[in-house]
Amino acid sequence: MKATKKNLFMTLLIAVPIIIISYNFIDKNVALYFLAHQDTYKHFGKLLSISGESQWYIGAGILGFLYYKYIKENELLKNRFLFLFYANVFSGLISIVLKWTFGRIRPKGLEYGHHDYGFLLFQNFDMGIIEKVKYHFITMYHHPSTYSSFPSGHTVTIAATFTVMYLLFPRYLYLWIVLGLSFASGRILAGDHFVSDIMAGTLVGVFSTLFIYEKMRNKIEKKA
Repeated sequence: MKATKKNLFMTLLIAVPIIIISYNFIDKNVALYFLAHQDTYKHFGKLLSISGESQWYIGAGILGFLYYKYIKENELLKNRFLFLFYANVFSGLISIVLKWTFGRIRPKGLEYGHHDYGFLLFQNFDMGIIEKVKYHFITMYHHPSTYSSFPSGHTVTIAATFTVMYLLFPRYLYLWIVLGLSFASGRILAGDHFVSDIMAGTLVGVFSTLFIYEKMRNKIEKKA
């Protein structure tokens, strides 16, 4: 799949309704289950979540780039590590912008019988535009972690990294899918994200990486 406007539009046409359905009928029930069973799942979920920390892949991209540029010169491998770096940085920036725009409260808003659920973006319409925008960004500024559930940043990183792996090593497609889904599920097991956050994170990670790939294709593909 290429990161064309048509492909992105068609994917969103399918994915957005699914995300909305998940938001309305799936997210709460799944989140409440894992919040109620934190002793069983949270630790394992946190361990899986380590795989979604972007510093590992950004760091690997930088080190690989420097190694193959200055120590053991190899133009192809240098650019492939640069691809890994760009994919993670670009997707990460998009993730941050979306998190601040939507301002979705994390599953912990449902803990202890509370009913804090939803997006700041779609609340407080009784306010004027200026007041709403001000309230939104003040809330995000003071509680950036609490209101940063959508999309899942760890999932964005996981999806971006395994899309890189697929594009470079397509014969192992099913391995990348299994590993990607397994690692991303850790965010739900840990009680840090909703199902739809994972869906959105996957979309962001995949399409942002495909975009970078189209820009670097000639530099990272082996010449016949």
